[in-house]
Amino acid sequence: MNVQPTATPILNNDQTNGLIQTWLINGWKDFQASPVISLGYGVGFVLFCWGLVIGLSVGGYAWMLLPALSGIMLVSPLVAVGLYQKSRQQDSDIPTKIEAPGQIIMVGIIMMVLFMMWIRAATILFALFYGLKPFPGFLDLLQTLFLTQSGLSLIIVGTLVGGLFAAFTFAITVFSLPMLVARPIDAFTAMGKSFSASTHNFLLIVRWATVITVLTLIGFMSGMLLMIVIFPVLAYASWHAYSDVFVKFAPPVDDPTMDPARDRASENKKIGHA
Repeated sequence: MNVQPTATPILNNDQTNGLIQTWLINGWKDFQASPVISLGYGVGFVLFCWGLVIGLSVGGYAWMLLPALSGIMLVSPLVAVGLYQKSRQQDSDIPTKIEAPGQIIMVGIIMMVLFMMWIRAATILFALFYGLKPFPGFLDLLQTLFLTQSGLSLIIVGTLVGGLFAAFTFAITVFSLPMLVARPIDAFTAMGKSFSASTHNFLLIVRWATVITVLTLIGFMSGMLLMIVIFPVLAYASWHAYSDVFVKFAPPVDDPTMDPARDRASENKKIGHA
């Protein structure tokens, strides 16, 4: 199946019932189908996170650990592009390639800008609540955050600000990156379609984001070890989310060039003549 995006889909309650569970189940099946590649991505992601933790700690920037790790989650879908393509290949009866690699790079640049903006915002918030004091150490900072009024206020404000960054980034990338893997369109069109689908299916996307957040927290609480499995499973599940929302439940469109059935028939016809 060659997955192609169409007009903005709006799913009803019957269509969304049990849908997230199906995405996770399919993600786990894809993981089992390609365990070596999946574990390779998972190990690479965990090693990168641990390298970041060690680098910031040794460099005297341990106060940035929490915003940096949370910021990684903003850009992690970019790392998962290869897994989207792997899941797409496993769903397809014909050889496939990444359709818009240059546009994926464009989305990556935008995501990195958002990441740097979040780090800058976190730095400003820390300075507003604690001034230009020397960093007391990571363990002392945790105690200060959770046991003082200013620390709790920083957590609340930081969560609200970080939540805005996370919500916007998730909305523009949850479907756009898989879409760019599947179709040669431009980055801004893909992000617009992703944002539109997210807002039109708000409750579904909120539930999906919550599942991702909970599983990610579980992975972090395990010392990142469980992320070796969680990261690729979520990446595969994200491809199936795109496939279901933009293909399985896609509404009819007037433009025949945007019709996935027509595109699949065209490609199959070409293969038949080859």
